[in-house]
Amino acid sequence: MLPRPGEDSYRFALRSAFFLAVGGHLAWILGERGEKGDTDLRAAPGASRAGGSPGGSRGRTRRKSRPGNGRGVAAGLSSRCEDFEDDPRALGARGHRRSVSRGSYQLQAQMNRAVYEDRPPGSVVPTSAAEASRAMAGDTSLSENYAFAGMYHVFDQHVDEAVPRVRFANDDRHRLACCSLDGSISLCQLVPAPPAVLRVLRGHTRGVSDFAWSLSNDILVSTSLDATMRIWASEDGRCIREIPDPDGAELLCCTFQPVNNNLTVVGNAKHNVHVMNISTGKKVKGGSSKLTGRVLALSFDAPGRLLWAGDDRGSIFSFLFDMATGKLTKAKRLVVHEGSPVTSISARSWVSREARDPSLLINACLNKLLLYRVVDNEGTLQLKRSFPIEQSSHPVRSIFCPLMSFRQGACVVTGSEDMCVHFFDVERAAKAAVNKLQGHSAPVLDVSFNCDESLLASSDASGMVIVWRREQK
Repeated sequence: MLPRPGEDSYRFALRSAFFLAVGGHLAWILGERGEKGDTDLRAAPGASRAGGSPGGSRGRTRRKSRPGNGRGVAAGLSSRCEDFEDDPRALGARGHRRSVSRGSYQLQAQMNRAVYEDRPPGSVVPTSAAEASRAMAGDTSLSENYAFAGMYHVFDQHVDEAVPRVRFANDDRHRLACCSLDGSISLCQLVPAPPAVLRVLRGHTRGVSDFAWSLSNDILVSTSLDATMRIWASEDGRCIREIPDPDGAELLCCTFQPVNNNLTVVGNAKHNVHVMNISTGKKVKGGSSKLTGRVLALSFDAPGRLLWAGDDRGSIFSFLFDMATGKLTKAKRLVVHEGSPVTSISARSWVSREARDPSLLINACLNKLLLYRVVDNEGTLQLKRSFPIEQSSHPVRSIFCPLMSFRQGACVVTGSEDMCVHFFDVERAAKAAVNKLQGHSAPVLDVSFNCDESLLASSDASGMVIVWRREQK
């Protein structure tokens, strides 16, 4: 291939590299279809990128083509790719080689397989071979990724009463809500500056224990110690419906069914879990089950087929959820620690090109944050790792970081009774601490990231909500 009239060397190199890269890929495809007995151009272990011998010599293997098998074409294209590497015109403006040989495809495949096979048992995050996924989050370390520039804003409208729950809206960077034991829920907007409380939702006669955003963020559901759940319109703050608990008990937690947001699961102080239809205001037939204690935490898996519920006696129950009817079927029970309240359950199926390991993150008043592996379709749990925090009595919660699937390592964030926000890399058995944020003056009860992890919100037992801004890279 020759330069076009008036074409500079850089543009010529780019054009040539494109055609030769396509040719190299075609050569690889055609070569795979050839007869097994034919001489192959695959790079042997230790060979150079362009097919050289391990000793460093630059020899090339040539083969005769056989009619109809396409391998002569493969050899020709592969040889041309190798010859091009020796041509100085193959170098870009900064000296980077831009050619792609068949050998390099083979060698990269071998490297990918080797890295995958060398992963330690139980590894659940993408390896270094997942270049495309890693590129989405950058090549910085977890410590660098979770470095924070300081406080972005402090909300104090609920001061003097604990804020047990704070949540960013789904797939949203700047909408935030928090509930308080003063009986109200605040909807906040962080942009445009200055951050402000848009509206306060009032109606519950006692403290609000939990709330959740619907998938489309158009409604919120809240549970309260006044034994009712309420459905709110997020746009104008209207209370659309008030639904009493079927048992007349304090409602302590709630979660939307992730696939069908018409259904909400609530847990109460009389040890019961109920599936509620928020359109009719009635519980679903067959959608109730009893635990061993007060129900403090609920979480679905992503497909919505498994539900976990934790109680104040230290047990976690898994339920099979019937998507057609809303019926709950009790499947498994795990005693985390007898008598230790399970205050938070967060479920995540880590999906990447190289790892899928459904997991639960648990807080259970053991001065530890617990990570469990989900080992089967019935929600059986196996302890994978624990991390030291301070939690002996307060309802502390934790979360998985939203962008965890795209990095080397995976980060979780938790509140703590030491008035700090803690970050841990769940893949490190030792020295797992990634960062610690200090600024609260009371136990930190809940944490929430926005969708791109640029902001983190944390709430505490004194009613303060702090929004932290991550350092820009």
